[in-house]
Amino acid sequence: MTVSSRHESALLNHPLCLAMLQVFEHVPDTYFFVKDCDSRFLHGNRALLNRLGLKRVSEFAGTTDYDRYPEPVADRLVAGDQSIMVGRRPLIDHPEVLFDHSGRLEWHASSKYPILDHQDKPIGVTGITRPFSSGDSPGHPHRAAGEVIDFVSRNPTSLLRVSELASQAGISERQLHRQFLDYVKLSPRDFIVRTRINAAASELRNSHEPIASLAEKYQFCDQSAFTRQFRKTLGTTPARYRESSRSGLPNS
Repeated sequence: MTVSSRHESALLNHPLCLAMLQVFEHVPDTYFFVKDCDSRFLHGNRALLNRLGLKRVSEFAGTTDYDRYPEPVADRLVAGDQSIMVGRRPLIDHPEVLFDHSGRLEWHASSKYPILDHQDKPIGVTGITRPFSSGDSPGHPHRAAGEVIDFVSRNPTSLLRVSELASQAGISERQLHRQFLDYVKLSPRDFIVRTRINAAASELRNSHEPIASLAEKYQFCDQSAFTRQFRKTLGTTPARYRESSRSGLPNS
C-alpha cells in the first residue's frame, strides 16, 4: 500500500468519518463528503453523486472544487476548508450557493468539521450539505424564510421587494428579517442580491448573453452596478468569471 493509499484509508476510517458515514450514507437530499488536507474529495454519498450526475465514487474521488466551479468560486470553497483545518473548529450551517451538473442554482447550508489525527494535526475535512427548503412543517420556526428562499431562488429576475415577500409569507418585514438572519445568516435583501448574482453567474457559464443584458435582466440599474456587486460577492468581474469558467472545466 502506498503512502497516499494509507493516508486515504486513515481518513476514511477515522472515527468521525465512520460515524457520519453510518448516519448520512443513504440519507436523501443530504450530501456527505470527505476531503483530504489538499481539499481533494475522497468520498461522497449517493445523494451527492446523484446531484453531480455521477454513478460511482471512483468518478468523484481525487477531484477538487476546481474541477466543477470557476476559479473564484473554488478559491472560496477551498479557503473555507483550509480555515477550518487551521482553526480546528467546525463551521455549522454556513450558507452556500452550489450548482448541480446542469448548472442549476441551489442554496444550501453546509456544516464542515476538521478531521484530526492522534497528534491533533488536521488531516482533512468532512461534512454535510443540505438544501434550504420550505418543506418544513407549518410550525417550523423558519417556515416563512424557507418559503421566501424558494420563491426568490425560482424568480431571481423578478422585481422583488422585501415588504411584499414578507406579506406573501404572512409575517411582518421585521419577523422575516430575523428568520433570515437565524436561518441563512443573511438579511433578506442581501439574500436577494446574492441569489441574483449567482443566477447571473450560472448564465455567464452557460450562455453568450452580453453582460449588459444580464445586468438589466437581474434588476441592476446598469452594468457598472452589476460589476461592483459581482466583484463584492464572487471576488472577480463578470468578464473574468466567464473567461475562467470556460477554461477547460468539465460539464460535471
